[in-house]
Amino acid sequence: YYGTWYHVQKGYLNWNYTGLTNYYGTWYYVKGGRLDQTYTGLVKYNGSWYYVEKGVLNWGYTGLTKYYGTWYYVHKGMLNWGYTGLTKYYETWYYVQWGKLNWNYTGLCQYNKTWYYIQKGALNWNYTGLCQYYGTWYYIQNGALNWKYTGLCFFQNKWYMIRSGVLDWKYTNLVKHQGSWYYVKNGMIDWSYT
Repeated sequence: YYGTWYHVQKGYLNWNYTGLTNYYGTWYYVKGGRLDQTYTGLVKYNGSWYYVEKGVLNWGYTGLTKYYGTWYYVHKGMLNWGYTGLTKYYETWYYVQWGKLNWNYTGLCQYNKTWYYIQKGALNWNYTGLCQYYGTWYYIQNGALNWKYTGLCFFQNKWYMIRSGVLDWKYTNLVKHQGSWYYVKNGMIDWSYT
């Protein structure tokens, strides 16, 4: 009416309705009985959460959206509470746990058959060092677990022996590193050994 769309329910204009409504196969966001083409965010409808963009439910959207201070993971227009993994948002990869971005997580995450290093909820491409995951220490190089690396790794002021990407606590032998030989005992360089 006069260029504004209203929500009509059982033949009457419903000024109290806020939510989604279907009109010829397209879902629109209605606020206070009127179509709201300015809203972008999450809307709860029949127990599920949907992603609305400029007043229209966007079935094609997959990514993150912020709602009341929390970032949620949306897959094909619906909030996905079951998803745990990585998602890209504006050139940065973030760690999602049970449908929410987890800013507190630091550790490893597998995505597309590769293990990545997550630091405070975001993938850290600059990190090279060790990371403990379920009791095992892994060698991370440029943000990803390097299963091919065998050699020494400097971490927290100590040198450790890495074999096939994993810290080898049982290794005792000589190791050549950058042209010099070092004695490794129980997975660490033993500087006191003569």
